[in-house]
Amino acid sequence: KNYKILEEFKPSPCEWCRCEPSNEVHCVVADCAVPECVNPVYEPEQCCPVCKNGPNCFAGTTIIPAGIEVKVDECNICHCHNGDWWKPAQCSKRECQGKQTV
Repeated sequence: KNYKILEEFKPSPCEWCRCEPSNEVHCVVADCAVPECVNPVYEPEQCCPVCKNGPNCFAGTTIIPAGIEVKVDECNICHCHNGDWWKPAQCSKRECQGKQTV
């Protein structure tokens, strides 16, 4: 396709280009921020990934939301590090509610 001088176009969701007076094409590629989750999603026609369920982190193999304490099993309560979603959750063992042997 031919473009007019100073015409702007987007060859992909992440690129913005313009036909310069020198007949050269100048393009800029978007710089995406690192998503604040362990399961970002790429939407069609969007350049940068999004966190559909908000910030989160891993507690073992379980994904937990940031900002709250989550009881992951009978004995452990976990929470994400503030702003450090890429680190595993911090967990603490609480008094277990499970069956006790006599």
